[in-house]
Amino acid sequence: MIEVRFPMVDYGVRALSGFLILMFLLFVAPLSNIEWLQPGHPYRFIIVPIALIGGWGCLFLYKKVKKQKSV
Repeated sequence: MIEVRFPMVDYGVRALSGFLILMFLLFVAPLSNIEWLQPGHPYRFIIVPIALIGGWGCLFLYKKVKKQKSV
């Protein structure tokens, strides 16, 4: 059987999960008083790479779960 790939779904999962992680880190996590997440802290830029890595991680988990359901 021919497998039809939808790469836009992959991009959508990665973008949506990265966006949700970014919003969580920017708006919810500072309430926990983690020092480097506070506004004005010089290392706050680390939030963006964390969101990018989280997006890739969520895509990996999505593909793994999808593959297990198809077997």
